[in-house]
Amino acid sequence: MSDTVKSPIEFNHLPYAGVVPRLISLIYDALIVAGLWMVYGFFALLVATTFGGLQCQPEHIDYTPCVGGPLYQLGLLFVTAGYFFWSWRAAGQTIGMRAWRLMVANNNGVQLSWYQCCIRALVGPLSVACLGLGYFWGYFRPDRASWHDLASDSEVRQLPKKKKKKSL
Repeated sequence: MSDTVKSPIEFNHLPYAGVVPRLISLIYDALIVAGLWMVYGFFALLVATTFGGLQCQPEHIDYTPCVGGPLYQLGLLFVTAGYFFWSWRAAGQTIGMRAWRLMVANNNGVQLSWYQCCIRALVGPLSVACLGLGYFWGYFRPDRASWHDLASDSEVRQLPKKKKKKSL
């Protein structure tokens, strides 16, 4: 858990996170994931052309044989899942969630299990793919839970603002 929340009891007293901050933090995370995909693509292209014996043709601007196959796409999936799993398990927050002071934990205020991370990762894209309906579902619930919160038995809470220290 983060330094802000020291115990599960404290976590349970925090207000539930609203839909809009959650969606905005998702946009932040999409930018981070896009950057990770670029780095992965660079290394995949480097490995494919150096060790794979693939003949990419830059003069035709066709890199499809190098980075367009199912193995490459599976790697993108692992990079994306790795980012979210590592963030949720390590601190209960992705970079976007940190910016908007959000934290995810199970309903007892304890960090997510690997199983819960998998469920969130599987149901989360469905929440977005249905035109965001999975997120907007939270408007009709007192706990603001989205589809992936309900499926993974987790909740997202809004952390308090840090108090600024007075300078002399």
